Amino acid sequence: MSTSTVRLITGLVLIVHGIGHVLAFFPALNIFSTKKWHYRSWLLNSVLGDTPSRVIIIVLFAIPLIGFIASGLGVFNWLVPHDWWPRLAIVSAIVGMIALATFWNAFASFFPNKIGAIVVNIALLWGLLGSNALSQMVAEV
Repeated sequence: MSTSTVRLITGLVLIVHGIGHVLAFFPALNIFSTKKWHYRSWLLNSVLGDTPSRVIIIVLFAIPLIGFIASGLGVFNWLVPHDWWPRLAIVSAIVGMIALATFWNAFASFFPNKIGAIVVNIALLWGLLGSNALSQMVAEV
């Protein structure tokens, strides 16, 4: 696979993955929720209550939303310096995993939403921290 193809796929996956985090805002902002899809945290609601949990879910999911979109733009060197994209993607993946673990029901369905998010985050972390192959392939601008 050519470097430009890998760069295109990586950038698009990062942007689409970032946009996917908007799903957590629907229940947090009372736009839409169900018994199985809601803003309540198994960890925080009993301690902090509803309002602080809503604020925390918005902040926790806004970080990967913005971070993944910015990292995807960085892959293409659009609006974000190219050198920033790996760090943005790593931080976004870690915060996204913490957000999903804390607010498991913020995404509507187990598959593809939750499993897809976990797979993309793990693949990014492995590619950027573990093998370093992804960052090397996308490094050439």
